Amino acid sequence: MQRPMDPVLAARDLCKTKKSFDALRLLAYAIVFAFSMFMYQWEYQFVFTDLHVHARIASTFNFADLHTITSQLAYPMWHLFVSALFQLGVPIIWASALVCALAKVAGMWLCLTLLTLLTENRPPRHALTLAAFFLMFVTGILLPWFNPQVYRQVGSPTVWHNPTQLMVTLSMFLCVPYIAHTWYEFERRLPDQGDKTLLPWPKAILLAALLMFSLACKPTFMQALLPACALFFLVEWVRHPKNSRYFGQMILVFLPAALYFLLQYLYYTGVVVPYTSGVTVGITPASAWAALRSLLIMAAFPLFVLLGSYEKGLFKDRLLVLTLLITLFSVLESMAFRETGLRNGHGNFNWALMSSALMLWVLMLGRFIGSFTAFWKGEKRPPARWAFYGPAFALLLWHAYSSFYYVAFLLESGNAF
Repeated sequence: MQRPMDPVLAARDLCKTKKSFDALRLLAYAIVFAFSMFMYQWEYQFVFTDLHVHARIASTFNFADLHTITSQLAYPMWHLFVSALFQLGVPIIWASALVCALAKVAGMWLCLTLLTLLTENRPPRHALTLAAFFLMFVTGILLPWFNPQVYRQVGSPTVWHNPTQLMVTLSMFLCVPYIAHTWYEFERRLPDQGDKTLLPWPKAILLAALLMFSLACKPTFMQALLPACALFFLVEWVRHPKNSRYFGQMILVFLPAALYFLLQYLYYTGVVVPYTSGVTVGITPASAWAALRSLLIMAAFPLFVLLGSYEKGLFKDRLLVLTLLITLFSVLESMAFRETGLRNGHGNFNWALMSSALMLWVLMLGRFIGSFTAFWKGEKRPPARWAFYGPAFALLLWHAYSSFYYVAFLLESGNAF
């Protein structure tokens, strides 16, 4: 069994290791950056895409008039970066593409770091580089009779038209591992501190800041993260009833994010600022199937790996448990919530499902690479294991082909998404 890993401590140890020059890795980063610059400038030509709309909003920011910024309190982070470049004289199209491209490269670096930690740096470096590179483009599987446009009716772990989703993806790769770290830190301190166990306050403050950063990028992921963490810590509180000090501390950590999230919701629904939009709640058979179908199509490979590699003690991995809870709540959110008014059909309650699908991809691809490396290097290679690895590789290739098809479809058809 792959032992549970504290991602923050493991990353700290990884940073201390001596690193050699890696031309392939630098080339992969360069390709992601260059292609992203091209793709986002190409997307900018479509005036009704999210990229163009958000870029126009960013161009109206005035740092001498804070109202221009606070009026967009629901998702200011990407706009702030773009606006800063724009006011320094960078054309808005270049400023928008540059921020998006840098976010893509940062996302690849975070993915590569997580993959390296999950596999304990055992596979060849080029395999991990190619895996992280692939994750920057991965989409759901193509079913020509159902989703010939790939993204439509399904969603995608990666999208090319929405810059705020790109930013919230970065926050996800920071928040979820750090939340797992706070639990492992509690477990390490528990034997010595007992009922008085607390997270060091600098760590607590850092987690609160990461949560606020995620909300400032976009509140959609937090719609799944907040209930997932509430359930996670509630279950652990029941298991550790004498440690109310720690769980009370975690409530304080999440409280600013919960209040900011509530304020964003009031902005979104037009309570604070005028806007003709609202939300209806209710699960129907059609909405339930649509959400489950989207997850199955977007995450066919990671779900197969999760089922095929299940072993006793798997759920001691708190990073995995948190990710599965986030996925559960993102599916329920997609089933239950729909927008009305001007945002009718915008699908903003599906973004968390796309984010959680990408997080599943990172964890399960890391588990798969580590497992296959051990299998391939082992003295014995049980033929029965190919019953798992064969279909897994087939699904992986299907996703890879679909990812290439999706980009080609966008460019050849002139479709925005």
